[in-house]
Amino acid sequence: YHYRAKSSLMTNAENEFFNMLIDAIGARHFVFPQVHLSAILDHNVKGQDWKAAFRSINGKSVDYVICDKTSRKPLIAIELDDYTHNAEDRKQRDIEVERILGEARVHLLRFTNYKTISRDEIRRQIAETLLPPNL
Repeated sequence: YHYRAKSSLMTNAENEFFNMLIDAIGARHFVFPQVHLSAILDHNVKGQDWKAAFRSINGKSVDYVICDKTSRKPLIAIELDDYTHNAEDRKQRDIEVERILGEARVHLLRFTNYKTISRDEIRRQIAETLLPPNL
């Protein structure tokens, strides 16, 4: 096999949205693109088959992850839902990723209007997601 370096880690749309995210998140957070679930989730949970748990998340990724700048703790996973998310197998994958992240208490934001959304709206949704739940 032979390989070449890609011209970018992301598509043009992902690059544009990434720049908007950087602007929206402020100085307290980092945003990382193209993150595999195995990088943000610990599969070594007592009482389960660790290899099977890893296989369940291996190869699955999210478009971006927002992390706390000090601890690097993953706070929000972000998906840009373009037309490829309409395929049945992709819908099933999205349901499974949402379930996995929810169980791990990692918030998931989905943007279907990423081509027309404003930085202010992105900022609002992120801030709303990061707010502690009302007790």
